[in-house]
Amino acid sequence: MKKEKSKIQLFVQGSFFLVISNVCLKAINFFLLPLYTKNLTPSMLGISDSITTFTSILFPILVMGLDSAYSAFYYDKEDADRDKKVFSTISFTFLCTGIIPMLMCIVSGPLSELLFHTADYKIIVCIALLSVTLNLWGLSFSLELRLKNKMRSFGIISIMASLSMVLLNIFFVSILKLGESSLILSTAIVAGEHLLLYALFTGSIPRITWFDYGLLKKMVKFSIPLIPTVLMAWVLSLSDRYILLYYYGDFTVGLYGIGARFVTLLNVVISAVTTAYTTFAFGSKDQDNAKRNYYYVFNVLSFLLMGIAFTIAVFSKDIILFMTDDAYSSSYVVIRDMMFGQVFYAMSTIVSYGIIFQKKSIYSLLSVSSGAIVNIIANLVLIPLYGITAAAFTTMIGYLVSLAECYYYSEKLYPCEYGIKRIMITSILLYAVSWSLMETNLMIQIITWGGCVITCMIVYKDVLRLIIEYVIKLLPLYRRKQEEK
Repeated sequence: MKKEKSKIQLFVQGSFFLVISNVCLKAINFFLLPLYTKNLTPSMLGISDSITTFTSILFPILVMGLDSAYSAFYYDKEDADRDKKVFSTISFTFLCTGIIPMLMCIVSGPLSELLFHTADYKIIVCIALLSVTLNLWGLSFSLELRLKNKMRSFGIISIMASLSMVLLNIFFVSILKLGESSLILSTAIVAGEHLLLYALFTGSIPRITWFDYGLLKKMVKFSIPLIPTVLMAWVLSLSDRYILLYYYGDFTVGLYGIGARFVTLLNVVISAVTTAYTTFAFGSKDQDNAKRNYYYVFNVLSFLLMGIAFTIAVFSKDIILFMTDDAYSSSYVVIRDMMFGQVFYAMSTIVSYGIIFQKKSIYSLLSVSSGAIVNIIANLVLIPLYGITAAAFTTMIGYLVSLAECYYYSEKLYPCEYGIKRIMITSILLYAVSWSLMETNLMIQIITWGGCVITCMIVYKDVLRLIIEYVIKLLPLYRRKQEEK
């Protein structure tokens, strides 16, 4: 029982530390939106986002799903040195695949012409490609930190890198006024910083003697179905940018991108919890009360994310008017659907561990593909008619379809009572309320929001009680550690 409690506490502490370490810096970057929107036109932002979207599909293709294989095989103790072999094998694999984006710089001109019908942005494309290489080389060190549960180190790195990103963005956007290249150049520099910090904090060096070709074959066999899964995930989450670019141009993509940046507030929580959850989930799955613990994690995370999404959705118009330049004022129409879509994505990430435990990655492919197919068809039909509003809505529906199918397969493979019915009913009702309040006055929004918050606190009193208990437990634990020092 003590062992189980220790695992839960480690997970909560790890998640809590990562949230705290990220939220301040992410908040700073978020509140710098007025600075960005004042110095970057929607067209500049649209060009930057279009290039970033392109490289965002290249990265997971080159990863080949081996990040998931890393955790799946890391805990298979077939021999005493399995963890070292996994780390070194993956490190040298990414070292090789990281060369590909560097070679692609040769065709950065044609890639620029493909995206924008001009080669003027070839240098920016090249910088974005180099970012992919640096991220690939740092990935194995990042995964090693996670699976060793060094969440404090992970948080410190996140703070340092986030601070650098904020300062670089201010310097390039506002002082040097580099336009559409500003954010991409900042990202490339921070990717290099990430690589150095991960390598330093991990304290592990990949050795060729630990490279295991047989192990690599097993991991590749596991991850092959994940490659099309990654492609489908990209279609589900980012393909709408290119449809918008085709029909409406980079100006509209820039408007859409501002709405997408509000999702960062949710991603602070999502990335922290999912980063810590991998170690907790695999380390707890054979314990008697594992499924009960998964239930609480799912409900606490969903409760928090719904609260954030609902709050931002209700006040999205006023927030956009306050936070951005007048040129971006219409972007508020996408925030509600983007926020709730991200909530559904986070839910599917947690419930998908039933599939991962059984190493049936084909079901991940099926669930993501269903959402992607629904999304792409709806995008092609609705975006030409309704623009960015349709893009955000269809993406949310795609995530909802993916969640439903992922939950179905996961329950077949690893039955676990998540209480998803209560969560989904609440999500739909909160979405409907936020939709009805979009064009009402601020006082009505505040009163209705307050009523919904009180109602949710009553309905989720068990979850709220759990959150309060763990927050209280963290305080004496922290004091005890300080006294021991």
